[in-house]
Formats: sequence, C-alpha cells, structure tokens
Amino acid sequence: MTDVLIQNARLMDPSSQRDSLGDCLIRDGRILELSDQPNTIKAPKGAEVINANGHVLTPGIIDMRVQSCHPGAAHRETPKSLAAAAIKSGITSIICLPNTYPVLDDPEMLISQCRMMNGLASPNKDLRVYSYGAATVGLKGEAMAELGLLAEAGAVGFTDAIHSVANSLTMRRVLSYASMLGRPVIQHAEDPMLAENGEMHEGEHSTRLGLRGIPDAAEAIIISRDLSLLRLTGGHYHVAHIATAKGIALIRAAKAEGLKVTCDTAPPYALLNDIAVRDYDTRFRLSPPLRSEADRQAVLEGLADGTIDAMASDHSPQDRDVKSLPFGLAETGYSGLETLLSMTLSLWHGGYLPLMRVFALLSHNPSQILHLDGGKMAVGSTADLTLIDLDRGWQVRGADFASLSVSTPFEGAPTQGVVLGTWIGGKRVYDAATAHQTANGTR
Repeated sequence: MTDVLIQNARLMDPSSQRDSLGDCLIRDGRILELSDQPNTIKAPKGAEVINANGHVLTPGIIDMRVQSCHPGAAHRETPKSLAAAAIKSGITSIICLPNTYPVLDDPEMLISQCRMMNGLASPNKDLRVYSYGAATVGLKGEAMAELGLLAEAGAVGFTDAIHSVANSLTMRRVLSYASMLGRPVIQHAEDPMLAENGEMHEGEHSTRLGLRGIPDAAEAIIISRDLSLLRLTGGHYHVAHIATAKGIALIRAAKAEGLKVTCDTAPPYALLNDIAVRDYDTRFRLSPPLRSEADRQAVLEGLADGTIDAMASDHSPQDRDVKSLPFGLAETGYSGLETLLSMTLSLWHGGYLPLMRVFALLSHNPSQILHLDGGKMAVGSTADLTLIDLDRGWQVRGADFASLSVSTPFEGAPTQGVVLGTWIGGKRVYDAATAHQTANGTR
C-alpha cells in the first residue's frame, strides 16, 4: 500500500484533545507519524502527498444506529447504496440493527449477514460493518436470544432494534447476561402500550391536528424501569435516540449515581420539534416522534453537558410509497446518513457545542461505548480518517442522496460542512473532487 502524507491539516482528535495545524503520515493502514507543525514531515519516496489546505482532519465517523435493510428489504436500501451514502458522509464504520429478514437472533445468521454486508457493500474494505445481535428471539420481547453465541459471532451489543424489551423479567435477564459478556444493551425506550397507534408527540399540537399522541412518559417509564433493573444486574445500559427532557434527566441522575449508563440522540431531536408536523408532512413522522420545544432544548443541554454521549444518524430508510400515505398510515423513519455530519456541525455553527465536542459525539464516544477500533488519531492507530471543509455550504436535497431513500426531515435546509475525503485503513475510499466530476459526467 502506498504511503499517504496529508499536509497542512487541522488535526482534531477528541481522544487526546489535539487541535493543531500539522501533518499526518499513513503507512500500511495505520498512522505512522503526526506533527503539530504543518509541512514538517518529509514525504517518503513514492508517497501520495495531499495538501489539506487547513481543512479539518478527524477520526472517521462511527454511526452506531443504522437500519441496513439487508437482507429482506433491498427496495429501501442495498449494501452498495448504504456504503456509498456512508463514505460520502465521512462515515467509516456503521453498526447495523438486527431487524432484518430473517432477524439476527441466530449466530450463524449474524455471521452470514456481516460477511454479506462487508462483501457486497465494500469488497475492497470501503466501509467497516458491525452488527448488534437481537436481545430476544424474533425481536418479540419475550424469550431471550442466545446472547453468548451472538457475542462469539461478533455482536457488539444487544437490542430489539425499533422495539422496547417491555417484559421486565426478560429485560433483567438480558442485562444480566450482557453484563457477563461485557456488551451493552441498547434500548429503544418507549412503553409499547402508551405508544400504541400513536402518531406524534402528545400535546397541544397533536390536539389541534387531530392526531393520536405519544406522551413523553412513554420514554421515561421504560428508562426508569430499566435503571431499577440495572441496579440489580450491573452491566452497561444504553438508551438510543433519547428525545425527552424527562428521559435525559433520568440518565443524568443515573450517571451521577455511578451507574454505567450511556445514551445517544439523532439530529432531528436536537434541531426540530413537533411544530414541524403542522402540515401533516410524513417526512416528519419519526420514531420516537419529534417532541416539544422544551424537550428539544433539553436535548441541546444534554449534548452540551455530556449527559448525551453520542450522535447517531438513526438511518431508517423508507421507500416513496410508504411515505406517500396519509400521516397516520405512513411508516416512521428517514434517510439520515448524509445529513449526520452537517446537521451535527450546525450545533457548532450555531454556538451550541464546541467543535471538539462535535467530533467526540460522532467518533470517539461511539468507539468507546461499543469497544471498537477507531475514533482516535494517534501514532499506531488505524487510519480511519475524514477530511472536512467546515464552512462550505450546500442545500439538503433527498433526490441527490446516494441512499435509495430520499425522505429527510431536513429537505431544503441550507447547511454547512462538506466531506472532502474519507480514508479507511489508510485507503482513500471517497474523494469529493472525483465524485463531483463523476456526477457531472466529466469522468
């Protein structure tokens, strides 16, 4: 593999708090040398030399919540379209939910799925694909899956994907076994009885629109119960796409208590509220639903003070047909990969978060939560890297996505932050200049 020298880059590494203008030399898929002074590392003979022109070089983004749709729903997303959308967005690793067809509740299925995804999505190692194992058989929430065998097969954690594990005894067993295996349990925190047939956040706007509401208590009840169980079992409990002030307060208190608890959210819950549903636009039909403005402010506070550990895309692609139905009948979900970076950066542009915190949320923290190789830029570490122009603007257009799913709650939004290059294991898998030429038919 040819050596790669990236010169004159703003090196930003959340793991070491490095923020300096310097150089990065890559050899054999790993970082060989770093310099905090630009143009000071001598290029080895035959090396590819790239001038970053002062743009940010950061550890590659790790997206810890992705619905792959493979196998079973190729009309919504294929491995190749998923990989193309990811690397275009600076994402070097994705962790897939087990809600495939068939469900990943069997170790052989999990091994097969990971091999298939890595082979079809990235035959040249253009994307790192990991997977969660199902917490319960068939994701039905009753009988615990074979967690030990799933862990041996490579599961990085256990979850019932878009469903809560509502049975308290089953959840206790899942937490207990996962604790022994050293894997986190990822919970979609939503009481299924309170959320049944719900269409949006329960409040003033749901009443005015005549839509069935899902109260914020649906999230808080599950989190509160699970924390009680965690005190019995120990282990690591993680709440996915947290969206309410009540839920965030519970996580904050649990951390202060010393429990091993983490959580993530997704850009819509930091940037949008339930007022967006006013025109019955199904692009805003999400799960969990967009919450109140007070909840959105609580999400921002949680991101700023460290209560919320990570930002995930929550990529849940849907086809046009299921998004063209009346609001209450339309499927929940959206295409999130290609807006993850820019929408998270908007919190820095808007003065809500420091830039280093943005990259901790997107890379270092997910790697720590799931014990993955990545999320840091240090001598000897894997050269999974993303080069970003922080200020270049663009407008979100689902029709321009590499993903097969074009539904996004950010349609038409002006935003800033463009990926110039993505490297995985030292290999450049995305070059914005080349991609632009290809898109315009000049290459």
